Parts: sequence; C-alpha cells; structure tokens
Amino acid sequence: MRKIVIGDVQGCLDELKGLLEKIDFVSSSDQLIFLGDLVNRGPKSLEVLEYLYSMDHCVVNTLGNHDLHLIALAMTDRPYREKDQSLWPILNSKNKTGLIEWLRHQPIMHEEPALESIMVHAGIHPSWDILQARSMAREIESLLQSNNASSVLSEMYSDDSWSSDLEGASRVNSIINSFTRMRFLDQYGVCNFTEKNAPKDNDDSLMPWFMNQEMKIKDMNIFFGHWSTLGDFRFENVFCLDAGCVWGGEMIAIDLNQPLEKIKFQSFISK
Repeated sequence: MRKIVIGDVQGCLDELKGLLEKIDFVSSSDQLIFLGDLVNRGPKSLEVLEYLYSMDHCVVNTLGNHDLHLIALAMTDRPYREKDQSLWPILNSKNKTGLIEWLRHQPIMHEEPALESIMVHAGIHPSWDILQARSMAREIESLLQSNNASSVLSEMYSDDSWSSDLEGASRVNSIINSFTRMRFLDQYGVCNFTEKNAPKDNDDSLMPWFMNQEMKIKDMNIFFGHWSTLGDFRFENVFCLDAGCVWGGEMIAIDLNQPLEKIKFQSFISK
C-alpha cells in the first residue's frame, strides 16, 4: 500500500483531484494522509469533506486549526464571522452531522512507524520527545471525541504557549496550539502566533520551532503544513508541504514508499 502525504487542501477540490490524478491514486490500494486544514478559504470546502468522507477507508487527516474552527462552529454557540463564509455550506448541509463527526474523530498526530514518519498540522513542540508527543495527541483526541468536546472547543481560542506548569484549559489550549498553530518560538521558547512570514523575512529574535536547540525528535521524519509562506521546504528530517495552493501556489504530495521527492500540482486560483 502506498502512503501518500498531502499538504493543506483548504477547500481546493479541483486541485486535489488534479494532484491525485497526477500520482495515479487508487483508493483500493493507496492511503491518503492529509496534514490538516481540509477546509476554509477555498471555494469547495463542503465538496472536499464529502469527497474524502466517501473514501473514509483510505483517508486520514491530522486536524488543523481551520478544521477545529469548523468543528467549534458546529458544536458550540460561537458566532459566525464574515471570513467564515466558505464554511457556511458545510454548516447548512444536510450531511453536516456526519461530516463533523467524521472530522472530529480524526487524529491530531498520525504516525507511520515502519516508515519512520510523523504527521501533524503545524508542528511538535521541540521540548517533547516522541512519547510525550503521543501522550499529548491522544489526550486532545480523547477530549475532542468526548461528550465534553463542546466545552473544550468553546475555550480553545487563546494564545497559550506550551509550558509544563500549565493546568486546566490553558494546558489543553497550549497543546492544541502547538500541534495546530505553532510557527515561531521566541528566545524564551514562547510561541509567537502572530508572525506568519518566512524565517528569512524575520530578525533573529524568532526561530522556527523545528530549528530550536531543544528539538528532541530527530530520528523520525516529521511532515507538517500550516506555513504557506515557508512553502516547499525541508530542514534536516522536517518537511513542510504547504505551498499555499489556496493563495495561488501549489498543492504538494509525498509518497512515503519512494525517495522523499515532492509531487506538485499548480493551483487554478489566481494570486
């Protein structure tokens, strides 16, 4: 079975189908592992979810911040914003319940141990070893899949940065933020959730999470998305697969069973 990892889709169904055609995807013999943010901003978020839901037997999605925001809108009384427009078709769909339930039962972190690979949406906090990362991921997945999910989701909107002394909602939020929103850490190891530029466009006061000297997971490949300005990027054992398809860039895939060469499909969306 081929294991194919794909970066942020964000409602770009036509590009996704074009990419799958390019790699000769066969649903009966291949597995697709998405790096989160299946929805939002792009033109066909509902259609993306329906398409992947129809292939549930061969699809895994590591939850991203936009995925979690959609689930929160569906399960809490959080008010809609104008920029949530691309999510409205999902929230008004007759299939809403099934799609949201499918999405919230997806993992925060996915592993392929035989291929020495880990997939997350944004990153893994550099201070966590693999056992800690697994534990943190399972904790959040359990909460999101529980009857208390609405409470967790309603309290999720914060900028808590991981610290081992946090408790309660702040601790949960800091783990979610590490997996789904993290890009830069400052000199004190605190996540900066505001800066979204590429590292070359910032001064030395901020460092990408994967370049932090505390980085403990070095014996497995880590694949992530989320950082469109970073784009097609590799640093040692860490790969970014978000090249900003929704902004007119490319959608990227990697076949884990082959040498780690990226397969790209140009967006139809104009920048």
